[in-house]
Amino acid sequence: MGSLLAVLGMALMWSFLMGRLTALNLVVGALLGILLLSVVEREHERSFPRRLAAFVRFVLRFSLELVTANVLVALLAFRPRPRYYPHIIAVPLRVRSDAAISLLSAAITLLPGTVAMGVSDDRGLLYAHAILQADPERSRASVERIEGLILGFMT
Repeated sequence: MGSLLAVLGMALMWSFLMGRLTALNLVVGALLGILLLSVVEREHERSFPRRLAAFVRFVLRFSLELVTANVLVALLAFRPRPRYYPHIIAVPLRVRSDAAISLLSAAITLLPGTVAMGVSDDRGLLYAHAILQADPERSRASVERIEGLILGFMT
């Protein structure tokens, strides 16, 4: 019953985000809700409302990171002598599922100045290329921060 209400809520939220309450928007929203629940709703320790709140935190925080990174890259582009700090970082992974690793890789690749390069054979390390931070530890901390947000709703 709780999952059904969640799908209905997501369908309504999608319709409101699209600006119209139509049958097509409700169907698309319901399908997206089902897809989201299939990834998120598993036999986990956290309740669905907590995972949903963690997902909202992820979306909001990732959006903030995305805007910040875009501004930094834009500033670099307009400087006469931009200062890039290219480096490759290895981030120890706390996430283990393929879905979580894929989401983390996609999320950091979407951030300007960072590109996921691959995962170690034992799936314990994620390799990424970064250019915005002079200190590789700050780049690693940024990836770990996003991973922590993903752990909030995918574990």
